[in-house]
Amino acid sequence: MIIDTLINRSTPSESKPQTDRPTVREAGAGLVFDEFLAAGTGIDVQPGARASAAAAAELMRLDMMRSAFTLGDSEGGGNPPAMGRAVEFMLKSFAENSREPVDPASPVAAGGSSAAPVASAAPEPLPAKGSGNWLDDVVNRASRRHGVEVGLIKAVIKAESNFNPNAVSPVGAQGLMQLMPATAKGLGVTNSFDPEQNVMAGTKFLKDLLARYGGNVDKALAAYNWGPGNVDRKPHLLPRETREYLAKVKDYYNQYA
Repeated sequence: MIIDTLINRSTPSESKPQTDRPTVREAGAGLVFDEFLAAGTGIDVQPGARASAAAAAELMRLDMMRSAFTLGDSEGGGNPPAMGRAVEFMLKSFAENSREPVDPASPVAAGGSSAAPVASAAPEPLPAKGSGNWLDDVVNRASRRHGVEVGLIKAVIKAESNFNPNAVSPVGAQGLMQLMPATAKGLGVTNSFDPEQNVMAGTKFLKDLLARYGGNVDKALAAYNWGPGNVDRKPHLLPRETREYLAKVKDYYNQYA
């Protein structure tokens, strides 16, 4: 074994005489260390203390051997030999094994302090899908700014996107009130998926349509869905999709009014 090899290796011939030191008994290094502690303190050494003292004595002995090898090899220069690295590994392993075990459930074992852990804040509940309650502040501001009823604004949003700010239609309409890119740009919108910008611009567009058709809600809603140009040129040819849209928005309007 490596430790036996290290013990049997001869010491340098030029070492100083050991006449001033107490004789170390090969089979009783731990006992000599116990006697030294007892003589220095005048207190009986308990069994647990003896075990710790024996561990410390073993560490000291291994460290002395490592120092002897280091001094002997340093004269030749170059990198430390593999034997020196083996002794280093044994010292580290012995030191790790001599530590007291730590309760895995304790905060110290987890790398934290002994103070009680701080509870993390609970995540905010997500708004109910399609409820529109999370949008009330924006809708109320848009209603006050442009003079359009809250119930009508919410009815159009419900029919257009079901209150989904990221909705995109097959023809490219975007956001809560499904603004076409050209319409959004003309209304000064830089991001159609921003609820504030989308609702403000969509409400303004709805207000302009109501003014265009003299307050006629059916014509204004038809123009919002089909386009004002189509409603102006052929109001008698409303497509089925637009007629269904009008019925749906009016039904939602009755719910939100």
